[in-house]
Amino acid sequence: MCLLLGAASAARKSDRAKVDVVALIVVLTVLVCLLTILVAGLLRSHADILRALHSLGAGVGDPTSGDEAQSAPISLSPSAPPLPGERNSVSVFDLSGATPSGDAIALAVTGADHLTLIAFLSSGCSSCAGIWNAMVRSPGDLPHDVRLVVATKGPELESPPEVAAKAAGGTFPVVMSTAAWGDYEVPGAPFFVLVDGRRSRRIGEGIANTFPQVLDLVRRAQRDIPESDDTNQSRAYALGLDGPQRESANDEELIRAGIHPGDPSLYPQSHDDVFGVGKVPAQNDGA
Repeated sequence: MCLLLGAASAARKSDRAKVDVVALIVVLTVLVCLLTILVAGLLRSHADILRALHSLGAGVGDPTSGDEAQSAPISLSPSAPPLPGERNSVSVFDLSGATPSGDAIALAVTGADHLTLIAFLSSGCSSCAGIWNAMVRSPGDLPHDVRLVVATKGPELESPPEVAAKAAGGTFPVVMSTAAWGDYEVPGAPFFVLVDGRRSRRIGEGIANTFPQVLDLVRRAQRDIPESDDTNQSRAYALGLDGPQRESANDEELIRAGIHPGDPSLYPQSHDDVFGVGKVPAQNDGA
């Protein structure tokens, strides 16, 4: 009897051990499957990254191997248009384009016997709305010798009916011309350029968000205008040239005077070469 009981107890222990082993095997199998799925996902992600790098032209792998990756050009789209490297802030251009009603219009800015204030505005610009209204209501606030002209972008970029509605009741001409914005390198609206027609050059420009700021811009620019032309100024200055244009005009003026490249007068060695023999100006010791 005792032997039978011992055998039964041993059998039960053996069955329990088998169950524990089976359970352990099942758990390990599940863990291995999970790890396999995780590793497969990592490998797939790594492969996607490698393909993306190859498509961008990155040299992944051995650069000396025969199978070199074909580099693909990378197109970078800037978030905003780049500003010009050297902005021409002197030269002026006549205006031509269309009126809001569709008629052709051309306004001479250069050679005019007055100042011209060109207001670069837009019908959809929130900052321009108050300026439109102020110019319609009180154009007489500008000095009497200043002609006001509004320039919007062309009908391909602006709505002529909306521009006409903004300018309704105003006494100023409106020129719809995208080319004018390019000529004057306008960075954005509202932007104002004050042109001296007599000298054919810009004497003031800038951004203003209110009409009083525009009036202040005009008054400050007027104060900087010389009362009379300085005969000692170069022809390039009188023509309103700047940068390379001014340099080229000065070179032409020197050549007409018989002074060519390499002329000794361009490379003075002493005060006598500059002022003439015995004509060196006296030094002011009290300075």
